[in-house]
Amino acid sequence: MLELAKGILIAEDLPALYVKQANSVVLSDVHIGYEEEMSRKGIYIPRIQKKRFFTITNRVLSVFNTKKLIVNGDFKHTFEKLTRQEKEELNEILKYLKDNGVEVTIVRGNHDNYISLVTERFDNVKLVDELDLGEILITHGHKVVEPRNNTTYIIGHEHPRISIRDKLGFSRKLQCFLSIPIKERENSQVIVLPAIGIYQAGNDISLIHSNYMSNLIKEHTILEKAKPYIIIEGEGIMEFPELGLIKNVLI
Repeated sequence: MLELAKGILIAEDLPALYVKQANSVVLSDVHIGYEEEMSRKGIYIPRIQKKRFFTITNRVLSVFNTKKLIVNGDFKHTFEKLTRQEKEELNEILKYLKDNGVEVTIVRGNHDNYISLVTERFDNVKLVDELDLGEILITHGHKVVEPRNNTTYIIGHEHPRISIRDKLGFSRKLQCFLSIPIKERENSQVIVLPAIGIYQAGNDISLIHSNYMSNLIKEHTILEKAKPYIIIEGEGIMEFPELGLIKNVLI
């Protein structure tokens, strides 16, 4: 296991983390219903978002031996309504979690409009705008946040990945966590979660603030000191040097 910050752990090759204070695992950007949205545009892709969610969630709850799950935004995909696929699959997921004794907290993301039409039926589910644990604040990342001292912000929204080129010129794109210090605040940082959704492959991390979507990263962080933790599926998680030290191999 690796500790990203005090009491915040990652393990194996899992794109989720564990918050010891809340005895909860946290994951983000599941995007249930993405396949139906694409089919309406004439693009037909396999329906595997739900399967991947089940696979990762069962593993991470087992690894950290907990029955508490926090979904940090964008559980569903379509903005303007609750689609049939979203309704059916979210009901199936939440029923499965309830039947297995899992307490679920959903932090609203920008895609989670109308999700309450499903969650209100389940007494094991809480729907919140953010989760403030004192020294840890869990928020999706799409809203403006004014950072404070002595706080670790856990966000999603960015779908981070790293694209690097080796000496032979070949490139690799890999999902990652990103830990970034916040400037002009004592002992504060942002931890960015990778996306769970298989089709949300990622946005390349860089040293350019305007390339990011969250105001926390755009306006308040020191990207040269950002540290990626690379997920290598089937192998584990590798801690990389700070971005300022590897800028010459970033694509």
